[in-house]
Amino acid sequence: MWCFVLAKQSRFCSPQLPITMHFFTGTLTTLSFLLLCAAIALNGLVAAVFLLRKNANKRADLVFAALLFTYSLTALHHVFILKGVYQALPNLTALPLYFTLSFGVLLFYSVKLRLFPKYIFVGSDLKHAILPFGQFVYFIGAFFLTDGLLVRRFYSPFYGGLEMALYIFTFYAYQFAAYRYLRFQLSTLRKKQEGGQPLYETLVLRRMLRVMLLLFWVNSAYIVTDFVMYELLKLNMHNFRGFTRFGDLSFAAMAGWVGLTGVQLLMKPPYMNVSTFMFYWLKRALLFKQTGRVRN
Repeated sequence: MWCFVLAKQSRFCSPQLPITMHFFTGTLTTLSFLLLCAAIALNGLVAAVFLLRKNANKRADLVFAALLFTYSLTALHHVFILKGVYQALPNLTALPLYFTLSFGVLLFYSVKLRLFPKYIFVGSDLKHAILPFGQFVYFIGAFFLTDGLLVRRFYSPFYGGLEMALYIFTFYAYQFAAYRYLRFQLSTLRKKQEGGQPLYETLVLRRMLRVMLLLFWVNSAYIVTDFVMYELLKLNMHNFRGFTRFGDLSFAAMAGWVGLTGVQLLMKPPYMNVSTFMFYWLKRALLFKQTGRVRN
């Protein structure tokens, strides 16, 4: 393990202890670091494009950009843990870089506003902002009104065991709700035999939700396993080599997939579906083989 040590006195560190920053700590750690950084860069760049581009459905662009930014910032939170920044500077643990309770809400409204641009917000929509706004205010308050040292607490709804339970429950709930809107819209478009950009965006969003569901199964399994093993069996799974990196990699995959979906949404139809492309070339190969046999 290579470390970089800074002897520095400031508001965010103790003058008695050096600041230890981890750089090279193994293959899995390096891979996790690279994938998280790639997700941060991709999501930040794509979010900027959504913010700056001119589009008739600007509300959907803004919400999707917010989703990309929250994933990018939370990935940065993982990088800070990975590289020992919070361990070296514990007063930075309350930096508002953690948005687990925003993912589900922003994902849901990204889909809903993309499919139904004329949707009008009503007062009941405000209830969806309670948990995301509360988590953001919680971190802001802890960072500016305290010494910035934040510790996970079991019953905390914003950073702890209860927060993890809310994260898993709300993300699944919003994802399934978004998928219902997708199925309805896709059925409507097919009945009207309408193609073009609306059908393209609907298919892209459907693919995003399907893959995201698989990725979140992995990520939520990691969270539940960590919780059950520690709370019930008093076994710290993070002492096992590779377990913590499994969580980093699964989250990096989720964040990266959202960014790649953003890239697809920025593209224009017509497009070639991957499965259709493979089927086309397989069909051509079989026909060529049959033609060769007939000639022989």
